[in-house]
Amino acid sequence: MEDLLKLYPNQKAFDTFFHMHYKPVTYEDVKEAMEAFVKEVGLSLFFDEYVKSRKVKKEDFKSNFSQAASFRFEDAMTEAFYEKNPGIYETAFALYELAPRESAAITKTFHEAYMQSYTECLDRLFDEVIVPLL
Repeated sequence: MEDLLKLYPNQKAFDTFFHMHYKPVTYEDVKEAMEAFVKEVGLSLFFDEYVKSRKVKKEDFKSNFSQAASFRFEDAMTEAFYEKNPGIYETAFALYELAPRESAAITKTFHEAYMQSYTECLDRLFDEVIVPLL
């Protein structure tokens, strides 16, 4: 395991590995899981006060998910990311276990790609599934 730190001692080394192997996660990869959850719970995927305010909008809907919704959406994204990129995922987390402080800088691109995909998927979910519920 410590050989990983020799292979990926810095962000540049990890980024080279990442860009050679990364397969983007798209809405189609998480669509079924995310949409099924929204259809199951409806607008209760948000905090009650947020829905009662009748001001559900794209600019802030992500920060008003219930804990259950956050967990379900993150689980769907993590599953899809791992399914498409198991080597990257396992390497990033192995680096974290070896060197928690340093790994955040080394695996920055991993986290950015994950969050960008997650945000794009949630935005599409909002447009295609949540807006019709409002």
